[in-house]
Amino acid sequence: MRRVALVLLLACAAAVAQQRPKVLLAVFAHPDDETLVGPVLARYAREGAKVYLAIATKGEKGTNDRAAIPAGEPLAKVRREEAGCACRQLGIEPPVLFGLNDGELGAISSPLGHNIQEVADQVEKLIAELHPAVVVTWGAEGGYGHPDHRLVADGVTQAIQSSKADVKLFYVGFSPEQVKSLNEFWPASMSWHATDPAYLTVRVSFTKADQLAYHRALECHKSQFSPEEAQKFENALDRGWQQDVLFRPWFGDRKSDDLFK
Repeated sequence: MRRVALVLLLACAAAVAQQRPKVLLAVFAHPDDETLVGPVLARYAREGAKVYLAIATKGEKGTNDRAAIPAGEPLAKVRREEAGCACRQLGIEPPVLFGLNDGELGAISSPLGHNIQEVADQVEKLIAELHPAVVVTWGAEGGYGHPDHRLVADGVTQAIQSSKADVKLFYVGFSPEQVKSLNEFWPASMSWHATDPAYLTVRVSFTKADQLAYHRALECHKSQFSPEEAQKFENALDRGWQQDVLFRPWFGDRKSDDLFK
């Protein structure tokens, strides 16, 4: 009788585990960085996963003459609202905001490296709280080399490699051909960096609906992009991606078409 009860208990536990949604955590430096994995976030949310976006900095220094929003808290407030708008358009959970200062993740401080360590600490807390199966972030090149992008990748990697959690970590990347498309839109002083395709072994497809969701999400970031700029960026990404976003696994060289497999 006890054996039957134990079998039933284990079967119930397995059924409950199967009903739990998959969890994906994306960690990036600034509001609008999520654009680089936007259609993938939209895809997994549409398929029933719980998708969370963590943003390390307030983005309060990302001013431009067109938007005419003062740096500091006025711009930080706008960018918080834009991040929330983008998450709604992608169909994912509200953003998790670390609230660190823009452009200061690598600042020398006491204790040494406090800001970048805060990224690692916050990611460790989120892993313990949310139990993600997958974490995605910038690659070592930081897209177009932004120091905050590179350092967020460092902090996330530190959190993963020091954790006993069974978490798959992926870095979003762009092949040389994709980079050509992006650099047609981007200023020459901020050229995107390519990753050798041999490392980009995980290719995640997305639908037209996911594509439209990331377009709407990007267009939430009005403090950063005019409608014309947003459209040019979308066109560059769409030409480069061709319905597939590429990732480099942190550990191993496995090939896959799904982040969760």
